[in-house]
Amino acid sequence: MTGLDRVLVNNRVLTALGLFWRRWISNPRGIGAVVPSAPALGRRMAREVLIRDGEAVVELGPGTGTVTRALIEAGVPEERLILVERDHEMHGYLVDCFPSALVLHGDAAELNEVLPRTWRGRVSTVVSSLPLLGFPVADRARIADAVFDTLAEGGRMVQYTYSPFCPLRRVITGLKSKRVGFAALNIPPATIWRYTSRQGGKAKPRFSAS
Repeated sequence: MTGLDRVLVNNRVLTALGLFWRRWISNPRGIGAVVPSAPALGRRMAREVLIRDGEAVVELGPGTGTVTRALIEAGVPEERLILVERDHEMHGYLVDCFPSALVLHGDAAELNEVLPRTWRGRVSTVVSSLPLLGFPVADRARIADAVFDTLAEGGRMVQYTYSPFCPLRRVITGLKSKRVGFAALNIPPATIWRYTSRQGGKAKPRFSAS
């Protein structure tokens, strides 16, 4: 790496940190962490992603793109990455950082409406960085239901959490959950969960938003 490359990387990191903390001060509960995810966490999550021809990978709550970069480094083509970010400033930052990805401004619970029709049912993996345990049970059910409505057959959801408890425990039926990793060097340490449908079809919510 040349001196110029190091300067560019350092500037990018400082810009990302500044944006993250500014948005955290504005909405700490929505951001869900005091620092961005560590690269090691992103790499561990990327190991759970299915890369299949003709299918996209969706990331929910990408923030400043730490996990996104790990997905690209793991072999996910940027043009088949769909990033869904609700925060307007982070959305604009992601558009600049990942010009070949499809960066959508919207709510994860409305994934069916936000996602273009051409990709519905053609998503191999949904990677979530959302602080699900901070959401009401009904909201978690809506998000999980929206995720499994967009997945292709045999698709999966990958989620991390700072808690030892499963974020989707007792939330939706027909779901198989497995703890697949632990990122001890993340701040705070994080557990990675993988979710698939037990029947290979759609997972149904036990609770609704109504």
